[in-house]
Amino acid sequence: MIDKAKRFANKNAVCRYIINVFFILYGCLFSLLCFCMRIFPIQNNKILCCSVKGKRYGDNPMYLSDELLRRKEDYEIVWLLQKNVEVSLPDGVRRVNYALLPLAYELATAKVWIDSNMKQYGVLKRKGQLYMQTWHGSYGLKKIGRDLEGKASFSYIDKTSMKYNARIIDVFLSNSRQTTEIYRRAFWYRGTVLEYGSPRNDLLFGETESCRRQVQKHFGIQGKKIALYAPTFRHHLHVDMLNLDYERMRKALGKRFGGEWVILCRLHPNNIVDAERFMRYDGQTINATYYNVMQELLAAADVLFTDYSSCMFDFVTKGKVCFLYVADIACYKEDRDNYFELEELPFPSAVNNEQMEEAILRFDETKYRKELEKLFEKVGLCESGCACKQTVDYIEQWIKNGNSGRQLSVWNPSGCRQSGREV
Repeated sequence: MIDKAKRFANKNAVCRYIINVFFILYGCLFSLLCFCMRIFPIQNNKILCCSVKGKRYGDNPMYLSDELLRRKEDYEIVWLLQKNVEVSLPDGVRRVNYALLPLAYELATAKVWIDSNMKQYGVLKRKGQLYMQTWHGSYGLKKIGRDLEGKASFSYIDKTSMKYNARIIDVFLSNSRQTTEIYRRAFWYRGTVLEYGSPRNDLLFGETESCRRQVQKHFGIQGKKIALYAPTFRHHLHVDMLNLDYERMRKALGKRFGGEWVILCRLHPNNIVDAERFMRYDGQTINATYYNVMQELLAAADVLFTDYSSCMFDFVTKGKVCFLYVADIACYKEDRDNYFELEELPFPSAVNNEQMEEAILRFDETKYRKELEKLFEKVGLCESGCACKQTVDYIEQWIKNGNSGRQLSVWNPSGCRQSGREV
């Protein structure tokens, strides 16, 4: 509903004012509902997960819930999902409709909240509950939160929601020193940050061939190399600038890297409604927007095309090849702005199809890998493939010890290297 409101509010100042007033009133109503739900006790074994406001079963919360299931403890794992989300959940996970009444009840009675987006403005967190914010980005390119103040893309709704959440979040997950600095500044956050890495990226450290076969089988592209095109959304929510010439890029990839290529196109969740009308798909260019788990696509892909999405930083964690197609870079910088200049990044970039084709054909792998290492050092990357284990260890100790104010050491049952820290 918030996304629809933002689309409407973009039209003019009067619309924005009306929507902002409605947003505050709706938040007050939700607070009242949450307060009424306090007649029900907190269930000490209930862990509530959500991603993209219930639009997807995925991202960091999914990998953490998988790790909780693997431990075979007596947890009640609940996932908030919108009615239209079609997904098969594993045994041990209970699905709940992302709607006002069930949302308020589950939030009021869960011991732990795990989310990759900000919670609904007005939500009330009770004493003895843990709110873990995993966020859905990385040490991203595009600016977020407070760093967007003064930009049209940073709305009153965004600012109010972020500042409200910052007061009730207990712990933030981070995958680098730079990410930690951004979260503290951009989200007005002063609490604990766990620099354990991103749970979703643990997949990239393991054996990815089975994941690749799964994706190939799903789309019927066995034996072909995969290029993933995954652009981010725009403030105006249009897609007309995403005009990559797929056939041309497929041929260039074949010349430079060999093999037969297909392109999987996955739009941002904010553009899900545009996935069907975005372009004409065929056997070589395939709509992957509705494939549920983004990280599986990243693990399966040989090459990534994106623009300003933080998925670029996830994808290159293990040295894969990424290209940036930024046809609207001037407008985007004006609307949103970036944390890096494109020239600072290892990824070849282009503003038109001619430049993109040339960047592929002239790709220098040796130079690329050297620049990747410099980037990892600059941001203080702390991905180790152990983020799920370390984070669930933290959750379990928190449940066991309660919010006693004591420092919680992280026990490492798997013996994997402890690269993270609590700050």
